[in-house]
Amino acid sequence: MIHPDKVQLLAEECGNLSSAVAHLVFSMERTRELVPRIREELSLEELERLESLASRFARLADMLSQRLMRLIDEVELAPPGSVLDRIHRAEKRGWVDDARSLIRIRELRNLIAHEYAADKMMEIYEEIVALAPGLVKISQNAVDYAERLVNSLRNS
Repeated sequence: MIHPDKVQLLAEECGNLSSAVAHLVFSMERTRELVPRIREELSLEELERLESLASRFARLADMLSQRLMRLIDEVELAPPGSVLDRIHRAEKRGWVDDARSLIRIRELRNLIAHEYAADKMMEIYEEIVALAPGLVKISQNAVDYAERLVNSLRNS
């Protein structure tokens, strides 16, 4: 039997992830007009919007792979494993059509966390803009799955 505290924690993480999705979507909207000009000279305010987008992208990717996926594995009694194991389970659960897209999101998250060279940031921003809609969709699929899991555990 799954401990009720784990079920409650999973429900809370669903809310946290949904909030992070909303924040990323907000940043996506605020940077939409910058995308065609991303390689041009941008103002400090415009760069700040892109930095916010990157930060929110990385935060959501972390919350998904390090918290929600791990917690679902615990609740479903899946064997602990690497991030790659969790990504492949996400594909099997139907959250993502191809695990490679989630792997690329994780790689980009790592680049964001460790990239300090300003000359690479515009490339990173371009990739964030390209991958952010997929991260939003995968996250929403994961939350839907987790909420169904919470409901089934509470009703059993």
